[in-house]
Formats: sequence, structure tokens, C-alpha cells
Amino acid sequence: MGQSSFQTAAIAIMVCLIIAGFISIFGSFNNIEEIESGTGIYGAEGTNSSSPLQKDGQSSVVSRMRILWYDTTSRTYTFRDYTIPGNQNAQTWTDDKLPEPENDTLQRQAAMVRFLEWDGTMERMTGTKYLTDQETVTGILNSYTLIAPPPSVQPGPSVTKAPLQTTPDTTAEPGMLIPTRGQPCNAGDGTITVSFGYVSRHNTPVTLPVGEKNQFSPGDPNRGQPEVFSPGVHPDVFTVSFPANRTNIVWTLMSTVVGAGFVPRLHSEFVLEPLKGYAPLTVRFSDRSTGGTVENRIVGTWDLGDGTVSQGQELTHRYEQPGQFTVTRTVSTACGSETSSETILVYRAMFDFEEIPGNSMKFQFTDQSTGNPAAWFWDFSDGTTSGEQNPVHTWKNPGTYPVGLRVAGEHGSGTAVREVVVPAATQLNKITGN
Repeated sequence: MGQSSFQTAAIAIMVCLIIAGFISIFGSFNNIEEIESGTGIYGAEGTNSSSPLQKDGQSSVVSRMRILWYDTTSRTYTFRDYTIPGNQNAQTWTDDKLPEPENDTLQRQAAMVRFLEWDGTMERMTGTKYLTDQETVTGILNSYTLIAPPPSVQPGPSVTKAPLQTTPDTTAEPGMLIPTRGQPCNAGDGTITVSFGYVSRHNTPVTLPVGEKNQFSPGDPNRGQPEVFSPGVHPDVFTVSFPANRTNIVWTLMSTVVGAGFVPRLHSEFVLEPLKGYAPLTVRFSDRSTGGTVENRIVGTWDLGDGTVSQGQELTHRYEQPGQFTVTRTVSTACGSETSSETILVYRAMFDFEEIPGNSMKFQFTDQSTGNPAAWFWDFSDGTTSGEQNPVHTWKNPGTYPVGLRVAGEHGSGTAVREVVVPAATQLNKITGN
């Protein structure tokens, strides 16, 4: 090859390289524009072109919300997924968009909403909205029972509920359905009322019609018990009452039996001794309430009427001051409470006195005791006494004398003491007392 041919070839190669460079640069600009617009070989999330995010020039990212539903009665919770329009998120979503809970036997409430994006293969959380405080949500997740989630949600164009399993599993197995009973209570007329519930260990709802394995006895086998049993713990699902002439009632569920028998009516009653007397008066209190059982014991409080409140079944209390005091006893069980009252009368021994005019050592004493005493005994502290109700007494010497009165009658006895100052005949009369 000659020199001219070599030069011609070199020039051709250089031209090709320059053209290729321009094509590469131009192509790069096109790719940048496509990436920014989300229409190129990379989708809006920067994923590979093989990702389902890109389909026929349209994004197939599905926005969904996952709601935590809970039920305080059964203490269970579950998650439900719902598809929502792609322009909704934790910032723009409002509570009025909350779907109704599923039509099951539980009264569910929503606790939390999680906002998610789904591209067909991967799920990403974009935000969370708490419908109650986070502490409550944590308590639900830690202490409630999780029941089986529903089938997966298929992407859709609007807010739709996840499909539920509408056909219960009808093959209830022995030992998987357990009946439970609440506390039987006497309504006061002899009627016994008791609530029943159940525990289902099945992962899906099961049906068990009223019959040999789901019946009450004696009497009507159908007392309103459920026929569809949801997973989890369900206390106090329905209530049954039976008259006083029935001693018990039994629910048979899958060969497991739970029953309730007769319980007495709660009645508050107590005994006080004594009911009347003179201060200071010590009273004994004894509870005689009925209606408690081994599993439903009676608890109670005393209000003693003088500002004192106490507990226990037996106690004593001392009333220092005279007066009328209403004692109240309140007893309670899981079925309710009852109150009864009684009155205590505390009497007082007391008297008054005055100097008889013209004689500074002679005094008239007047009994003022309450409680209608029938006997009196006076001690004038000078060696003399009296049994009169209102005696007159003369001292021979001046001085201070403690005079005591003791009264007695049908309500017991009481004592009062007062000091009498007896002046000398030449001194001014002076009387002091309590």
C-alpha cells in the first residue's frame, strides 16, 4: 500500500470516531431526559427495566394501606390491607377515608394505618398514621392475640376491602373449641344470670350448629349461643338467665362442658352491740352479709358515722362524744353492691349547779343527763353522798371539791365529774365548772 492510501485510510478512521462520539453524547442526553421523565429504560424509582414498575409506558406501582384493627372485648387484633389511589399518603389521607371494619362477630376499632407501595415483588413503607396513641398500639401488639390475616389484596383502582374468607371451615375438631363461663349473679328475684364465651384454637372461623355438640341443658338447647366461632378468645359473648327453680344450667360445646349453678342473692347485714349507751361507748361490729361464693367473695367497708372508715368483717370502735351516729355497711361482689345502715345513740351523763342565795356554802345540783336514767349517785368529795336526782348540798369548809355523778338505767350507766369552788362565808361567792 502506498503512502497516499495509508493517509486516506487514517482520515476515514478519524471521521468515524468523531461521528461515533457525537452519537454517544447525543444518546446520553436523551437517556438523561428519559430518566428524569420516568419514561426511559429506568423507571421512576431507578430500578432496572425488567422491573414491573414499567408497563406499557405507565407506572404499575400500587399504593396500599395496612390497618391494624383490634377488639378490646376479645383482646384480639388483625391486619387488613386495602388498595388506595396512588396520590394518597400519610400527609394527605384523612380519617373519613377509613373503611368500615369487616362484618364479623367482633366489634373492631382501628388503631394504626401504614402506607405502603407495592411493585409486584417488593413492598416499601412510606408513612404511618396513628389513630390512637403509640402506647396503646404497643400494648395491643404485646398483649392481644393475633388472629389469622385475610388473603392478599390484589391491586385495584380505588379503595376496596380485602376479600374475606366467607365460607367458614365446618370441620371443628375436638379440643379446639372450649366453652367459658362468666360469673353467675342473682338478679334479686331468684333469677340467675350468667354470661358465656369461648376460645377457638382454629385459625379460621368454624361452624357448629345447635345440636348434640352445641346445646344447653336442661330445657331449651338453644339459648342464643353462636353457631359460627371466630379464632381467638371471646369472653362474655352471650348471656343466659334461668329461674330460681333450676339449680344449674350446662353448655356442651364439642364434648366440653361448662355449667353455672344457683348462687344466693347479695345481701348486706350486720350486728352492732350495744346500739345505745353512755359515752365513752365501745361498740362491737359484726358483718352478717350473704351472697358470696368461693369464686366471688364478698368485700366490704364500714362507715362508722363519726368520720371513721374501716374494713374487715369484725371490729370494735369507741365513741368518745355523745350523739346519734349512722353506721353504714357496703358490701360488694363481681355482681354488684348492697348497703345497709343502723343508728347508734350515745348518751351523756351531765349536771349543773348553783349557789343558793344567802349561803355561800350551800348549792343546788340539777341532773341534765340524757338517756332517761332511773338511778343517781352523787359523791361530793367531803365524805357525803346522795341518791336523789337533784340534791341540795352544804359544805362545812371552803375549798375546791370534785363532784361526781353516776347515772344508770335501761341504756347502761354514765359518769360526769365537775369541780365546785366553795368560798368562805366572808368571801365573794365564786362558782366554776366545766
